[in-house]
Amino acid sequence: MMAQDTNRTTLRDLLRRGQIFVPCIWDSFTATAAELSGFPATLLSGGALSGSLGLPDIGLITADDLVTRTQFLCAHSALPCIIDADDGFGESPLCAYRLARRLAEAGAMGLTLDDTTGLRGYNRWGEDFRGGAQDGKMRHPVISREQWLAKIRAGLEATRGTDCLLIARTEAKLQYGLDEAIARCRQALDLGAEMTLIIGLKTLEEARVVAERVPGWKMWPDVMTTDGVPDVRLEDIAPLGFNLVTIHIFEKASMYGMLLFGKKTFADRTTVFCDTHDSGLSEEDKKKSIMVNGCLTGATDWLEMEKEFWRT
Repeated sequence: MMAQDTNRTTLRDLLRRGQIFVPCIWDSFTATAAELSGFPATLLSGGALSGSLGLPDIGLITADDLVTRTQFLCAHSALPCIIDADDGFGESPLCAYRLARRLAEAGAMGLTLDDTTGLRGYNRWGEDFRGGAQDGKMRHPVISREQWLAKIRAGLEATRGTDCLLIARTEAKLQYGLDEAIARCRQALDLGAEMTLIIGLKTLEEARVVAERVPGWKMWPDVMTTDGVPDVRLEDIAPLGFNLVTIHIFEKASMYGMLLFGKKTFADRTTVFCDTHDSGLSEEDKKKSIMVNGCLTGATDWLEMEKEFWRT
């Protein structure tokens, strides 16, 4: 495997210091926005990556899509990046092993490995979940414990000795209830997983139940709001061991921003609005954002390298 960069802050380093709040990203622009916003790490979302490729999030992206994007992001941004590795992209534990190894070599500081089937993703269950469907009443099959734990064991072996932390993610709660999800998490911990993730948690009461029965580091999946009220407050779940919390914000931020600028520019038939609008940013933030325009960052470095190569 490739040698690890000992100068970079790892995900483990951050988690040992306390709870971290992490946005989901899909490309270099969103990674740069996360860094300039002050976030300490990022998560490459399978759903967001699918959307950026014009595909629904139902398992249509490939392992190569994921690894290639991981390589670009980890080379571009210094922030530790966690990768949504879905089900390992195959039924065999060997598929999970190969993908986890490739992601670690690409620079991933963490990855989630779940118990979904080949037909996976937010687009197949999100509406039921947000619509109030209760545990045990959602159609959301997952693979057996034995199959999932075999993949977890494979992922742990593939990332052994690297900076890549494996997060054991289960979606069993949605159809089979919280008890089943907790049982799976405990077995994953017994195998050596350093963090667990239960999809479908929504309340502080559920967080307390999980904290009582599942030791160690835990991830809270995509904290959301209902009628303008957060499902949970970060400071309430931090003492319960939830030291990694993710959010999806850049999808809406980018689309709303582009629509605002696009519709106004199309109507005005000039770039005056775009050229003069500062979105309320401070002078410091505006200077930082200028580096993003055109070639993101490092354009001068690349040009200097090009000149150096042509010198005789």
